[in-house]
Amino acid sequence: MPSTITNEMHLANKKRWDASAKRWAECADSRGIWKKCHEDPSIVFSPTVLKYLSDIKGKKVAVLGSGDNEAVFALAGLGAAVTSVDISAKQLQYAAERAQELDLSIQFIQSDVTNLSAIEDAQFDLIYTGGHVAVWVSELQKYYQEAARILKPGGWFLVDEYHPFRRVWKKTSDVLEIQNEYYHRGPYEYAMGDDVLYQQHGVYTCYEFHWTIGDFINAVIQAGCLIREIDEHGTYVGDWEVSPMQGLPEFFLIVAQKQIAS
Repeated sequence: MPSTITNEMHLANKKRWDASAKRWAECADSRGIWKKCHEDPSIVFSPTVLKYLSDIKGKKVAVLGSGDNEAVFALAGLGAAVTSVDISAKQLQYAAERAQELDLSIQFIQSDVTNLSAIEDAQFDLIYTGGHVAVWVSELQKYYQEAARILKPGGWFLVDEYHPFRRVWKKTSDVLEIQNEYYHRGPYEYAMGDDVLYQQHGVYTCYEFHWTIGDFINAVIQAGCLIREIDEHGTYVGDWEVSPMQGLPEFFLIVAQKQIAS
C-alpha cells in the first residue's frame, strides 16, 4: 500500500520513532504494564475513561497513535474488537508480537493519523487517542476530523492527552521555570538520539507541536462532535520529566460524541 504520509515533518518523526522502537519496547518491558493491562484495564485508564468503556464488549474500537499499545491491549481485554493505528511500522511490529504472546486478536494498520484513507467512513463505535500523540502531529484539526470520519454517528471519541501545561517548563530539577510560551504551538525542531524518553542530542531530526487546551476542545468541536465531559486526572511525575511538577494535572480528557445527522 502506498505511504499515506506526505507531511515532511511527520516523515521525520516516523523515522525517529522507527529508530526508537527497540528502546521504547525495552522501557515497556521494564514497566511490565503491557503484560497485565488486558486483565486489569485500570492500570491504563482513569475511572472516567472506564465509565465510558463499561459496555464496550463486542464493539469496534480504534486506537490512534497506539505506540506501546497498552491501551489497545486493555481494550481487547475488555472484549472490544480493536484496530491499532500508528505511524511507526516498527512499533506495530513489537505490538503484534506481544498481542500474539497475550493471545489477543488485534488488527494493526500503519498510517499517519492525519490520513486514515485505508479505513472507510463510519466503521467504529469508539475512537480512543492520546497519551503523547498530538505533540507529534502538525495538523490537529485534520487529525480529529479523520478520527470523526471513521467513527459511526453517535459513536464516542475519547481524547486522553498529556496535559499541555506540562510542556512549558525547562528541565530543571529544583524550580519551575518557563521554557516555552504556552501559546507558542511550534513547530519545535530538535536533533535527537534514539531514546525518546531520556532525550539526548543525536542524528534524528524531529518536530513537536504544543497544542493548548483550547486547541484540543475546538478541534473536537470542529470535527463534528459534541463534548459530553471534560476531566483532568493524574498527578504522577516521571523521572524523565525532570521538572518538579508535583501537584500539576498529568492528563486532560475530552469525552465527545459524533453528531447524528438530523
